[in-house]
Amino acid sequence: MLDIFTSETSPEFAKNVYVIIICLFAGVVAAALVSLYHKHVLGSFIRFLLESGAKDEDSAIRLDSTKYNKNVFVLAAIRNGRTYSAVLRSVLPADAPDVSVLKGKQKRDAAKANLSASSYYIPEELSFRAENIFSKKGTSVLSALFGILLFVIVAGVSIIIVPQIVEVFKNFTGLQ
Repeated sequence: MLDIFTSETSPEFAKNVYVIIICLFAGVVAAALVSLYHKHVLGSFIRFLLESGAKDEDSAIRLDSTKYNKNVFVLAAIRNGRTYSAVLRSVLPADAPDVSVLKGKQKRDAAKANLSASSYYIPEELSFRAENIFSKKGTSVLSALFGILLFVIVAGVSIIIVPQIVEVFKNFTGLQ
């Protein structure tokens, strides 16, 4: 650790400041990475549907006719139903097996087949929301790196300034 704390500052306080700053840094890095993943990886499928004009059941696009049929991240996002649930709608083919009556491996295989054979679309009333959530604007690798660099600077300044502010407060109030 940096030797910036005075002998009057408790080592426990110094350790706590470091731990807090490291945790905040980890949170900022994780948020930047999740944002990039969400916009660039998952957002590409939504942007594809918007650009293709898939706005209703009639114009819905089958997943197995796209390059996203093999994208494990998109498949997982569709399967879990949370990531895309705000904007994405699906249409099962008429001949799709009913997975609720199947068990075990048959159920998994049928669910996987249904996922790929389904058609997906974004309703017209949700297209504005989809564009805002999944557009590439606002989050780029450069902006994420800039945010992380800015946080490193703020963290470094905080490591130096916070103990000094605590010492001034202690001296001002007479607490030791």
